[in-house]
Amino acid sequence: MNTKNLLTRAGAGIIYIAVLLAGILGGKYSFLIVFGTILGFGLYEFYKAMEKNTSHAISKTFNIASGIIIFLSTYLYLENINGYLFPATSLTYLLALTASAVLINRDDIFHAIIYSVFGQIYITLPLSLLMLLSYQYNIWAKEYHYLLVLAIFVLIWINDTAAYFIGSLIGKHKLIERISPKKSVEGFISGIIFTLLGSLIFAHSYPQYPLKFWIGFALVISLFGTVGDLFESLIKRTCGIKDAGNLIPGHGGILDRIDSLLIAIPAAYLYLMIFAQLIDGIHP
Repeated sequence: MNTKNLLTRAGAGIIYIAVLLAGILGGKYSFLIVFGTILGFGLYEFYKAMEKNTSHAISKTFNIASGIIIFLSTYLYLENINGYLFPATSLTYLLALTASAVLINRDDIFHAIIYSVFGQIYITLPLSLLMLLSYQYNIWAKEYHYLLVLAIFVLIWINDTAAYFIGSLIGKHKLIERISPKKSVEGFISGIIFTLLGSLIFAHSYPQYPLKFWIGFALVISLFGTVGDLFESLIKRTCGIKDAGNLIPGHGGILDRIDSLLIAIPAAYLYLMIFAQLIDGIHP
């Protein structure tokens, strides 16, 4: 990689991180704007890739709009503004897809519908869960708080960075070569170790949450973040594409940046659901 490309990649990465931090630390409205935008671009990239595997175009406009509406309805539920909108929008979306299969004459019905629904499960659901996590599992109040959202992102960054650099230096044993030839067992283990070390910093900075919580949280993020990265690699390999998009110069698309998060977030939420009652001071 030449110097110009390296500088472009570094600059784009810094801007991307700055935007994410602004969305996380800026409060609930910044969160809605930043992650709502990420959701829209992520859905677009996913459905564009899926169109290569179906003979009928997937309605990107309908699916993206539906995903954003479901995402916003989660916020309205958490703010006690409208508790019925989330199930109503989700059911309306499914009914509209079913009706389209009846009313629109096309040969490839099931692929278009299955890909449409999976896009919402794969992208909209995790980002909606991220908002639920930011409201439900904090020790301050039942309102938006950035801590656990920030912790997920920081721990993912630590895991990915350690796995990449140490794997590049000493990696000799392939992790799952058929999906991602560059990932090594050494990098995978290093990612876990450094992520656990990162959890100690959070445990020291936020002692309101016990050490055992942070260690378990970090382990879940590291393991399932890696699964998320591999899963997106599998999607790209299946679709025959190198990157999900080109929105971020030198980094690919939005999906290439949030792939680890899309599986780590549901895993983290499940971890909190299971262990919240066992950890002092954390109540959903």
